[in-house]
Amino acid sequence: MATPKRRKVETSEGSRPMSAFALRQQLLSASPSLSPAPQAEPQPAPDAQASTPTPAPKVLSPAKGRSSKRVASTEDETIQHTPQTKPGQSASTPIAGATESSSPTADPDEINPSKIGPQQFSTFRPSKSNSRKVAGGILELRLHDSERFLVLGSYGIKVLDGEITIAGASIRPPDGIKWVHAPHCHAIPVLRCSEETRLELHPHPQGPSLRKLERLSPLFRSLWHEPEGKASKRGAKTDTYKIICTSEDAPKRAFIQDLRSHPAWNKKLAGLTKAKPDQPALSVMLCGPKSSGKSTFGRILGNRLLTGAGQQTRTRKTPPSVVVMELDPGQPEYTPAGSIALVQVREPNFSPSFAHIAANEQNVTVMRCHSIASVSPASDPELYLECALDLFQRYQDTCKGLPLIINTPGWVLGTGLDLLSELVSTIKPAEVIYMSEDGPRETVEGLQAACKTAFTLLPSQQSEFTSRTAAHLRSMQALAYFHTKRNPSNQLLWNPTPLSSSPPLMVGYKGKNRGITGIISYEYQPPADLLAETINGSILCLVETEDVRAFTRLATESIDSSAVTSSADVMDVDGVALDLEAIIARTPEGIPYIPNTDAQTLDPRYAQTLGQVLLRGIDTKTGALQILTPIPLERIEAAKAAGHHLLLVHGKLDSPGWAYSEDLYYQSFNGSDVDNSKYDTVEVMNEDTESDKSDEEPENLELAGDISDTPWIEVLQGHEKRPVGSRVWRVRRDLGRAGPGVE
Repeated sequence: MATPKRRKVETSEGSRPMSAFALRQQLLSASPSLSPAPQAEPQPAPDAQASTPTPAPKVLSPAKGRSSKRVASTEDETIQHTPQTKPGQSASTPIAGATESSSPTADPDEINPSKIGPQQFSTFRPSKSNSRKVAGGILELRLHDSERFLVLGSYGIKVLDGEITIAGASIRPPDGIKWVHAPHCHAIPVLRCSEETRLELHPHPQGPSLRKLERLSPLFRSLWHEPEGKASKRGAKTDTYKIICTSEDAPKRAFIQDLRSHPAWNKKLAGLTKAKPDQPALSVMLCGPKSSGKSTFGRILGNRLLTGAGQQTRTRKTPPSVVVMELDPGQPEYTPAGSIALVQVREPNFSPSFAHIAANEQNVTVMRCHSIASVSPASDPELYLECALDLFQRYQDTCKGLPLIINTPGWVLGTGLDLLSELVSTIKPAEVIYMSEDGPRETVEGLQAACKTAFTLLPSQQSEFTSRTAAHLRSMQALAYFHTKRNPSNQLLWNPTPLSSSPPLMVGYKGKNRGITGIISYEYQPPADLLAETINGSILCLVETEDVRAFTRLATESIDSSAVTSSADVMDVDGVALDLEAIIARTPEGIPYIPNTDAQTLDPRYAQTLGQVLLRGIDTKTGALQILTPIPLERIEAAKAAGHHLLLVHGKLDSPGWAYSEDLYYQSFNGSDVDNSKYDTVEVMNEDTESDKSDEEPENLELAGDISDTPWIEVLQGHEKRPVGSRVWRVRRDLGRAGPGVE
């Protein structure tokens, strides 16, 4: 841990004092390549800590991992023992006489790169005796007892003999092919066997389509294995996966982390999935702070339930499906950000959220979805609670006999604790699991008081490093969502061209038979003359009202204003006949909207969210909204045919900055005069903080091409047209320590 003790740097005679930054630059320039960091003596670490290669060439403080942008500025970072790099590179020469007085200096002779081997990820090594390529790019493998290995990329698993476990699921010969997307921005699932096993790895038919999203955003670059040749990025056919045996097999500057389950997790998972006859269906609520492993634990639990992990093949009993109640609007698994949903899952989940955001109806069915129009329940806690309880009511009405896994947000203090306590006391799950042994104490005590059943504390499992923050993942999820398409065989694919090249869906907003009933703004009501500019180019939620009682709260003000009528085209709200058109106002452009000055919402008991739309433009001449959406047109037409109203809800969703910059990155990626290889990485950051502003950080402008065809984009150099103080403020602790004459 860092200490406030001042440390003195002794230099050789005649040398001038220099700052930490100048010394670091001299160290880096001493050799064109950096040396691997010396590894400490092996210590018995808990299984929860996934092993990752050491970052290079960024130097991190041993006290607290900060962003890799930060230069060594604290007193602990004055001189690091050895710059850390990938194995296999030559060592850099330290400056003679440079020592750190607070700790002994390692002898350069003791740091021998030849003694430091590459990091091992797999015990299985492909060879001519245990692997062979067959037709169609299929790789057949033979594994012995207790062998394990990692596969980076997109692939399918087919077990021919024996059994394979991956991400909690057990795959056997009768199960057919199970498809996996494993980018290294998430922990990579480990394939294990406990007996002699023969299996096949198949190329993923959707892998090339998903990889092509790198043309539209740097966030999708360097997620997979590197192709053998540079020209392969221009369209050459390559394998969609690669076996990672050691860190030398990993892509350059990539942090490989294998997916591991803590021993305490394994013990709890075995107890939860044990067959218990004559008992009600399992229901588990997962709570805990941010980045504590709730989603990972829930995914492993669902996979074990669906595949009967730990059971004998002949006697295994598995439910036909598992129901997931996703209550985290910031990082949902199967729906866009800003929504919570009840999802029926029939197949194990081996992919990140952006790979199945528009899931196949055969494997995943979104039974009911509600949008709170925000990535945090703090925007409207009452609406969030009502939507969550409505989802639970739908579960009781339609699939009460199926296992239920409830994932909650990481808001565990203050109002967040009140929401969790209310959910626990109302839903009454069979078990509440809190994914942290470090509290906070008031949260644990509050949940224990609300829980009348079993309550379990499990250790959290956090990633030491991550190459994508929560805001990055939301942007990736949104981009993948709006670029989804289906081929004639109903397979999910991704369109790798910018949205500006896709024809929009024209939705009329004038007349009695218009496409949408109106627009509703949650939390904040813009003035009528600014509403069109506010929603233009933003993401909106498409909501279907199943009953006119959904407008009860919004109609209250109109009822008080004597908007009562006796015409035939009316709705009955609490015994009062109200003309729906009477509560609808119009903007100067003629766009219908429902005034909402009191920050009211639709009643979630009579409304559901179909998905999200991107309002590309407003055609005032024809009276049409130009929208882009992956929602099937058949689903929208079915809602209209049933006589239901369709509304667009505007709230506090993330701005779609990724959509505005797609054309620039697409032109740059396809340009022959641009070397994309040196921009293929996104800077590695540590886990999210309470104020996640990573989406506001400027992107690499060198990736942008000619902007003449994109008039909505203006490239600013440095801090051009930005106010003073707009940069991120960082605390400096090295002021005045180097003395006079600092370079």
